[in-house]
Amino acid sequence: RSNGMKVTKDLGNQPGNVCTPSYLAEQSIALGQSNKNISVKVLEESDMEALNMGAFLSVSKGSTEPGKLIAIEYNGGEKDEAPHMIVGKGITFDSGGISLKPGASMDEMKYDMCGAASVLGTMTAISELNPKLNIVALIAGAENMPAGNASKPGDIVTTASGQTIEILNTDAEGRLVLCDALTYAEQYNPASVIDIA
Repeated sequence: RSNGMKVTKDLGNQPGNVCTPSYLAEQSIALGQSNKNISVKVLEESDMEALNMGAFLSVSKGSTEPGKLIAIEYNGGEKDEAPHMIVGKGITFDSGGISLKPGASMDEMKYDMCGAASVLGTMTAISELNPKLNIVALIAGAENMPAGNASKPGDIVTTASGQTIEILNTDAEGRLVLCDALTYAEQYNPASVIDIA
């Protein structure tokens, strides 16, 4: 659907000071309000701390913009039918963190949330098509910035699955937010999972 493509492109083209993780959450909530089959849940950083999402939080902690894990649940199928899932990387700006990217063309790093934009665009199309399926979308929204409390190369964090990760390069942030999002996805016992980075 053309509206889904428009949502995706518009989100991707927004500057990083507009399209923050909170903005992605607001857009998701607005989508949920437009369709009775859609419910939206936003996990704040405190919720992620309770779920031991140390990988996700290692990315978002260096920014003044709080990270958000957003779940958009579309229920068009049978109640007990396993959902299909799409999981989107939503790094609304990627400076590289302490492993800072070169300054040239860094403005293009506003596009590091296009996985999340694709997910929101897809869910927009789904809200119009109303398929007889259960579909859950997860958006891992965070900003990767350098700061005094940012993750450093060599830091070790514990993921929601209980595994430990040594962060050798803080610019490898996408896998950190997505691994905790994919662990969160397990609770849905999905029929399929597609991650979009």
